[in-house]
Amino acid sequence: MTFTLLVAAAVFPLILAFVVACFRDPLRFALPVYAALIPFSSLLAVAPGPFGSVSSLMGLLLGLALVTQLVTTRRGNDQIPLQLPVWLAFLALCGFSLFWSVAPGDTVNDFLVMASLVLLFAALALSRFDAAVLRRFETAIVVGGVLIVCYGLVQLLFLGGLPAPGGRAARFGNDLLGANNQAASLLLPLAIAMHRTLTRVGRSRPVYGAVTLLLLFGVVMTGSRGGLLATLVVLAVVVFLTTARRAAVFAVVASAVVLLLAVLIFNPGGVGRRQLEGTDSSGRSDIWAVGLHACSSYCLTGAGWGGFPRVYALEQASAPEAKVLKRGTAWEPHNIYLLAVVEVGVLGLVLLLVGLGLALVDAWRLPHALRAPPVAALLGTVVTSIFLSNLEFKFFWAVLIYIVASASVAAVPRTSAAAPPLGRLVPAGQGIA
Repeated sequence: MTFTLLVAAAVFPLILAFVVACFRDPLRFALPVYAALIPFSSLLAVAPGPFGSVSSLMGLLLGLALVTQLVTTRRGNDQIPLQLPVWLAFLALCGFSLFWSVAPGDTVNDFLVMASLVLLFAALALSRFDAAVLRRFETAIVVGGVLIVCYGLVQLLFLGGLPAPGGRAARFGNDLLGANNQAASLLLPLAIAMHRTLTRVGRSRPVYGAVTLLLLFGVVMTGSRGGLLATLVVLAVVVFLTTARRAAVFAVVASAVVLLLAVLIFNPGGVGRRQLEGTDSSGRSDIWAVGLHACSSYCLTGAGWGGFPRVYALEQASAPEAKVLKRGTAWEPHNIYLLAVVEVGVLGLVLLLVGLGLALVDAWRLPHALRAPPVAALLGTVVTSIFLSNLEFKFFWAVLIYIVASASVAAVPRTSAAAPPLGRLVPAGQGIA
């Protein structure tokens, strides 16, 4: 028997036991592992393709376990968030766009990715969370962010620097989600860590303070200017919505400012150079110009989900205000609102805006003790979405999952007194002081 077979024989019972535990209690076992794996992307993968990463496999396991639990035990959420049917309608529109898509193959591939994310969000929105599960989910999100930033630090300090594939600038995340998306993936853990820094007492406060600074440095390592702007939004919202002592707020804010200034001034390992030297839009303005030029032809009904690169290739030559970019013509729109209106039309854009608006309402209606991290993470994600095409990334949906989970926990005191029928459509968190 080879060594590989011996290892497989030893590991298989552990994997089987974990799978069984996930089906018995998916929110306790599967969800935290899935949350911690989100920032790693294909770094941890067992097969090529969009579903070959370990996080995607964990998402599949989590989804199957949740559906099994909902079908067999009917222990679901007593209130269905209003944003859920909106996102399901958006997904349905993406699927139906295959009938008029300019790139049917891309539509099918991108729809499968989108469906996996929306349906997992739906399964979690229908599940009932408690305070312990929510805390475990939060902690897993923070742990995942810390681990991935530590991976970047190892690259920077011991592996010859941050990755620079294809002659691109050396940036943290180039070998993961992409540098800009990597920065966006750190917004939710940053919001949670910052809030815990301001609200915890005792020894945990300095620990979360250090975690906050580490995550902030991780954002700077990506070289993402949009990510840094969104980070400042996240920190400002958490400070604004948290009723912490002024001394604690001042200490955290001062530490963050000192760290940012030190990195930008001393530029350790080249980190911080891009924020100071980069003043252009990195080609985004030219991509947006082509997208807006194509709007007269495609924005009413859409070009089909996943069709923007094909639209760009068809329309770039007829948009005189847009330059021919060096890196080719197969471009993402780098803006989810432009993406939605070009690919699935005006109705798609309306559904996207309504879905995000309802998520913000749900987050704002949370009790004060729960409100700051979800609101901050959502607003930060909305800011990055102006510069990124991140609708098909797990971190985008993790923010929405966090909001519905928090709303489910907040609704427990009210529903325990007078539980409404299962499936009643009400805004999550409504009526919570």
